[in-house]
Amino acid sequence: MKILIVKTSSVGDIIQAFIVLDYLHSRFKNIEIDWVVEKANLPLVNSHPQVNNAICFDMKSWKKKPFKKRVRKSFFSFIKFLRKKQYDVVFDLQGNCKSGLVTFFSLANKKVGFGSKSVREWPNLLVTNKHIEVNTNINMRLQYLDIVKKYFLDEKPYEIKGCRLNISAVQKDILDKILTHKNLQTKTKIMVCPGAKWPNKQLSYESLLSFLKKVQKRLNASFLLIWGNDLEKFVANKLNLEFSSSSVIVDKLFFPVWQNLMNDVDLVFAMDSSSLHLCGTIETYSFSVFGPTRQEVFKPIGKKHFAYQGKCPYNYRFDKQCPILRSCTTGACIRSLESEDIFSAFIGWWEKKGTKILASKCNFQYL
Repeated sequence: MKILIVKTSSVGDIIQAFIVLDYLHSRFKNIEIDWVVEKANLPLVNSHPQVNNAICFDMKSWKKKPFKKRVRKSFFSFIKFLRKKQYDVVFDLQGNCKSGLVTFFSLANKKVGFGSKSVREWPNLLVTNKHIEVNTNINMRLQYLDIVKKYFLDEKPYEIKGCRLNISAVQKDILDKILTHKNLQTKTKIMVCPGAKWPNKQLSYESLLSFLKKVQKRLNASFLLIWGNDLEKFVANKLNLEFSSSSVIVDKLFFPVWQNLMNDVDLVFAMDSSSLHLCGTIETYSFSVFGPTRQEVFKPIGKKHFAYQGKCPYNYRFDKQCPILRSCTTGACIRSLESEDIFSAFIGWWEKKGTKILASKCNFQYL
């Protein structure tokens, strides 16, 4: 069976959609899966061992100068490459106009996508011929999985498994050097990922620092400090000064290397971000803090992942994410959280489940 997945962006959404790869490989033998993805996210998808071909969709370049000969040539080369293979089914897991363009040009008799109640942009319905409704209030991973399972009329429980991305021997040596650093030789290694795409998804620096100090004192922990941009690097440097003998700043890593490093620590602490979603693809446990997005929709699935949800002081209600996530001037649902409350929730979970967590990293089920 030959399958095409159309999920071009964003990083977090792509990672959450990885769940369908393992499901398809577990159900069908001799399956080939290609994946259309934007150029910026090509290395991430290309590193997944269950993807045969990652097909580059360079929409950003095409939109900038659509009438340039070089751009037109690139676009038509993409279409030609896409139509080389006759796919048995295309799964459009994006559900918008951009992904609809890819789905339209693909050669497949069955083009599967979201139904009218759950699709992101209604024109996408015009290019798919099998529409499947999903509950948009359930976890995003299960929304993607539901489309595929319902298409194959599969109602059986599915055991969700992690999958390591491919890295080279040289990259493994880099990870070994990080993990053997003298500052990380403590009982508990915690990867700290305080960044998020939007400031209103991030803890205040004061609460973050206070929380980490409480964790270190209680657990004799050391910290791997992760950053993705200049502002996050600045925060990482400040934290490193506070924990100078029990922390290291990790240079910016490609996602496959980052994921493999995650797999060798005891816990990942993160906001609602790509780092948290990446942790959901492996066997490491996570503690996350949510504010303007619902943990039920975005937190990784299973008991090994625990989250603390802040409350909106302005009484905004939402099913998925706050309607003023980007425009709220205070971000009070997360930026006003007290470290004592976060730590109390964390340590209550960790000490109840910590022994089991560190003793056995088990799989979990989608029911």
